[in-house]
Amino acid sequence: MLADRDAQIDAEQSSGQYSPWRSVYNALRCPGPPCDNHDGHCWQDPVGKKHYKLKTHHLRHLVHLVKKKNLNIESHDDVPDEVRQQLYAEEQHRLERQRKTGRQSSNESPPSAPINIHLLPAQSAQASTLITPAGSPPLLPYSDPSLDDAIMIPDLPLDLAVRKYSDWQQRRVNSQILKDNVDKACDIALTNGLDLRQINKDRDVDFFVKHGVVVGVARRFVDDVREWLNDYQPV
Repeated sequence: MLADRDAQIDAEQSSGQYSPWRSVYNALRCPGPPCDNHDGHCWQDPVGKKHYKLKTHHLRHLVHLVKKKNLNIESHDDVPDEVRQQLYAEEQHRLERQRKTGRQSSNESPPSAPINIHLLPAQSAQASTLITPAGSPPLLPYSDPSLDDAIMIPDLPLDLAVRKYSDWQQRRVNSQILKDNVDKACDIALTNGLDLRQINKDRDVDFFVKHGVVVGVARRFVDDVREWLNDYQPV
């Protein structure tokens, strides 16, 4: 992390630009106990005094906000709400994954479940029979994963379609924090060469959360492609 900071400082100073990297890193050094993130960086929540570890992508985002919004970060109290919400969301996501892992490990050898037979209406006179474990919902025909990429993308360049989809997502929310997270998801998708067909097929919420998008926005971004396609009206 220090090497990354020094490289950024050297690059910006050599170009004659002011570099906020040093001030951000110094202001957010871990203050010590009860945090065990020695020689690291964190944000201490002023409410519960909980320490949230800051990784390189968090610090990059903070520096970006300092430049974009002319912020002055001198202490943990100066961390903007946008970054706080991101840290809260990532912590919630981490705890959810821990709970899921705990449930899976406690049920490693479940007893064999009885079988339910669901009869679904078919296009022909015969009924389609689907067999699923008891307690699980019937598998509907449209839930077949092989159909996930069977979507018709508008006659647009792939990257422009992603931007139009992101604009639509932003119009659906009022909070500037949520709008900024949609913009972040769009940038992440384009930086990694993802188009709407791939986003819809992969449904990889964790990928966007890992790169700093709050979990609710990440879920909508990967789940709502079909809805946008249904609403899309070519100009």
